[in-house]
Amino acid sequence: MTEHRSGTTLPATILVVDDHEPNRFAVGSVLRRAGYQVLEAASSPQALAVLRGAEPVPEVAIIDVRLPEVSGFELARQIAADPHLPHIPVVHISAEANDARDRVQGLEGGASAYLASPVAPEELLATVDKVLAAGREARAVRDERRFAFDLQQAFLPRAEKLATLVENIDLAVGYVPAMDRSQLGGDFYAAFATDRGVLLAVGDVAGHSLAAATVMVELRHVLRAYALEGHEPHQILQLMDRLLVHFHPDVTATMCVAVLDARTGAMKIANAGHLPPLITAPHGKAHYLPVHGPLLGLNLSHQPATAARLESDDVLLMVTDGLIERPRIDLAVSLEELRRRVTTTSCKPHALRDMLIRQYSADARDDIALLAVRRQAAGG
Repeated sequence: MTEHRSGTTLPATILVVDDHEPNRFAVGSVLRRAGYQVLEAASSPQALAVLRGAEPVPEVAIIDVRLPEVSGFELARQIAADPHLPHIPVVHISAEANDARDRVQGLEGGASAYLASPVAPEELLATVDKVLAAGREARAVRDERRFAFDLQQAFLPRAEKLATLVENIDLAVGYVPAMDRSQLGGDFYAAFATDRGVLLAVGDVAGHSLAAATVMVELRHVLRAYALEGHEPHQILQLMDRLLVHFHPDVTATMCVAVLDARTGAMKIANAGHLPPLITAPHGKAHYLPVHGPLLGLNLSHQPATAARLESDDVLLMVTDGLIERPRIDLAVSLEELRRRVTTTSCKPHALRDMLIRQYSADARDDIALLAVRRQAAGG
């Protein structure tokens, strides 16, 4: 296996698109001598046919901008827009279109580089090496994010499954990843029935990586185990704190845990560095519950759970900070804005969730997880 100038030992296939055969031969010869596999095309339609039929698909396309029928600029746009093709970095090359406007048009069209022909072999190889390395790194990041997202979705219970949790409980959950990030965070929600009542939780593992997502999955598993053993909410948080300190000493997390008696509305709530839960009533009033505590993972004590009550038709809202935190805006201001928005929305979990996601997710820079639960009147 040939080792390329970029230092990678993985073979790569490069597509060279030029209607002049001598140019294709010259560029292809340089690439082949460097150890690359080369495919050739003389026009844009031929290039698309080669890309759609190639196995494996070329990792870089070197495209002359002065192609007949369809220009190299348009070909690059067609490649980027084709849903059946992966992202393929493009290097434009031209013997004529080399002024600033041409280069700007090519780069604004998505090209990774723009070369003037004839190009020195060293410059051609250095450009291809850098573009190839950047493309592989970006693909690795996308693959990691896709895997982490699939992992998180697999362990977040579906809303329709939670809807049948227990009688007289109306529940809505939501999860929105921050799509501008290259990695996934550790936000999660949980809701399940125990002998003590319905356990409701929202949490956030610090960081944005596959590691954060896997720690999230671990915490959700032990949350269920500790709850089924009959521990109080603050005891659950204390046990989770010990788990992080022992097995993940560099990780911290926030979490709010509540146990709700669906029949009486009695609740016990404990908080570990998380946003306080919010209760909203049908008459348009909303207030935060004053429950606070240290982050998980700091080996600190957690105070006994706080007693509260969820009246019939009231909604308990629990969210992660990705919903409301914004740069240069004080958290207290964001919390008050959230409280006011909630008071003007239908006091039904699904309507409340949909409104919040619609209002807040567009400019969110972090993942969002939320849970809203309403205790219905008997027979509701």
